[in-house]
Amino acid sequence: MKRIGATLLLFTMSLPLAAWEDKLLTGSYSIAGQTIVDPPVTEAPNTHMYFALSGVSAQDLYNSMKVRAKPDVCRGGGLTKSIGQMRCTRSATGRQFQCWFAIDIASQRITGGVVC
Repeated sequence: MKRIGATLLLFTMSLPLAAWEDKLLTGSYSIAGQTIVDPPVTEAPNTHMYFALSGVSAQDLYNSMKVRAKPDVCRGGGLTKSIGQMRCTRSATGRQFQCWFAIDIASQRITGGVVC
């Protein structure tokens, strides 16, 4: 009986680790200054890393955002979820997903990664 209890305990303790797996990201990134469009000449370059996720990686992030989706006013017909500066959109057909965010390299904080 002790052996079964120990085996069950080890099995249940290993479940969260077994459920976690690495997946490939799809999308793109760029490194630029703080201002995405028309940065001023005086702006420091290479201060932010911008990410645009697509495909399954964006779909997983969209589905993990536990907020209510709202109509997307920027890309027409889709639904958008936002938490802080992170934004994900599901297309009107529900088949395509995209997410945008940036990381301020110096402060290690998430900032906006897309202009509407």
